[in-house]
Amino acid sequence: MPKREKIIGKKVEEIEATLSNLGLPSQYALKLAVWIYRKRIQNYADINDIPKHVLNTLQNKFGDIHEGKDFERYPVTDGSVKHLFSNAQGQRYESIYMDNGKRKTLCVSTQAGCRMGCKFCMTGSIGYKGNLDASSIVGQLLAIPETKSVNRLVIMGMGEPFDNWAEVSRALEILTSAWGVAFGKSHITLSTVGILEGLERFLLNPRCNLAISLHSPFSDERAMLMPSERENPISEAIKLLLKYPMAKPLRLSFEYVGLGTINLSEQHAKAISEILKGLKYHINIIPWNEHPAADFKSPTIDELENFTRWLNQYGVLWTIRQSKGNEVGAACGQMAGKHTPK
Repeated sequence: MPKREKIIGKKVEEIEATLSNLGLPSQYALKLAVWIYRKRIQNYADINDIPKHVLNTLQNKFGDIHEGKDFERYPVTDGSVKHLFSNAQGQRYESIYMDNGKRKTLCVSTQAGCRMGCKFCMTGSIGYKGNLDASSIVGQLLAIPETKSVNRLVIMGMGEPFDNWAEVSRALEILTSAWGVAFGKSHITLSTVGILEGLERFLLNPRCNLAISLHSPFSDERAMLMPSERENPISEAIKLLLKYPMAKPLRLSFEYVGLGTINLSEQHAKAISEILKGLKYHINIIPWNEHPAADFKSPTIDELENFTRWLNQYGVLWTIRQSKGNEVGAACGQMAGKHTPK
């Protein structure tokens, strides 16, 4: 199915050009962007300060505002909701909405599949199915019923953001601009394996918080878990982080999936403190979520308690992050763009 052009994914100056090309007054571009992005409307009919003939022309040209309007929803007993999207290119991708009281977080995808091949990750096991464009990335927020309650975004779903940087960068501009969704930069966190070229480009002009996937402080073990380590060693990523420190209010964190009997020893805790010396950071420990594509073990309570005690001993700030969406295959490391039996 050929892709139909959409307003979502366009910058305000591109909306101006689109209106002009349709013979419509470009002066409505800013209003249109604010209605669609910041006010997060679902239909052109919801707009009340742009002439109807303009809105009718847009409806006829672009169809519905949201490409992924007919996505599937899978509510979970923990209060989260998995959304399964498919676009005109036939790509399937997921997001998950997580309600944590005042924090209403949406985790979005940047690719259908992923080519990083992390051994513990379900997404990596399905291979790479293509990049998502900015329309599909931003659309994961704007199309869902919970859109107006979302106040935090984490770009931690399917895919590696720096492997699709042109579209992710465009999406971030839309998400953080005053004419766009107008999210505060410190309310968005991007997670990456640490592709060096993309990391340096990001650090020169950071548009959100940054989370680096660490998972082991030892190069050989990290390469076993994350093949990207071979061409993008964590030691080089740390050099870039030291060269371009992130200024407040933006924050740097490291993701650390806890794998039973593998990466939770005192030696690991000590090495983490040593390789990250000089950085201001926080470690997010994510107990591994089981799935059929890998045979690792989730850590025991004793393993986590011992590991966090050693981290304290070596002066490392940490949090254990409890994943949501496990029962519908949408927890951290489980996303695969698949239907979930209801």
